[in-house]
Parts: sequence; C-alpha cells; structure tokens
Amino acid sequence: MASKYSKTATFLPVDGNTITIYNSGNKGEKDMYKCSVKAQLVMDQVRSRCQEDTQTNNKWRGRSGNYMYIMGRENADGKATGVVHKIAEDGSHKLCGSFKIMSDGIITRFTGLSKADWNNAMRSAEDEYKAKYESTKTEDTATEQKVAV
Repeated sequence: MASKYSKTATFLPVDGNTITIYNSGNKGEKDMYKCSVKAQLVMDQVRSRCQEDTQTNNKWRGRSGNYMYIMGRENADGKATGVVHKIAEDGSHKLCGSFKIMSDGIITRFTGLSKADWNNAMRSAEDEYKAKYESTKTEDTATEQKVAV
C-alpha cells in the first residue's frame, strides 16, 4: 500500500480508491483538501447545489435560512468533514453544526441540507463514480485475461 504525504497527515488508499485533492473554493481556489474519490464526488454535488441556489461554491438556501459550509481538517481515512454556519439577515454568520461525508460517499451529518438533498447528492455521486471509475476497472480485468502467458 503506497502512502501519500501532506504536511498534516499520511494518506493511504481507502477502500481501493485513491485519495484525491479537492479544492473547496472557500479561499480563492488556492487551498486544497484531500479526501477519497467518493467523498469528493458527493462534495461536488453539494457544490453544484450551492451554485444553483446562490452562484457560490459553499452557500445554499435551506428550509430555515441560508447556510454555508467550511471544509475542516484533512482526514487520513478519506472522510470529508467541516463546519456549517447559518447566515443571518445582516450578513453575519454563526456556527450551527457540521458535516461528515465518509470515504465511501455516505453522508452521515450535514446540518442545513435536507435528507432529500443528501440522497440526491449520494445517488448522483454514486452514478458518476460508476460511470467514471468502474468502467475502467472492468477494462483492466479484461486486458489481464487476454494476456498470453
């Protein structure tokens, strides 16, 4: 198992998926965040939801107000985690919860997003994962079987 290193942690492949770099867009597209491929795809779906609502990368309109997420520390096991702030009418914001997306793409906590949004993000991410990554996996095994020994 090959290790990947960063300043804060050592990263290993998680569940056969490589750890990828995810740019949360929170800090001018400069800071990068590492998480598993599946967690990244779910975060991309949440980011897409934010783009639809507010044309930003990390703010959305929920049932009880406006919210924004901020990515947390990198996790060696491939989870994507962070905090959620609720935005007040005057534009200020206050911590109201957190989010956790497991390395296999399952959302276990995301304050301010409805369960329907969770399910849509997880389903879309899983479909995208199957289309992008599992098709290459089947091609690799087919190639291995054709090699003469």
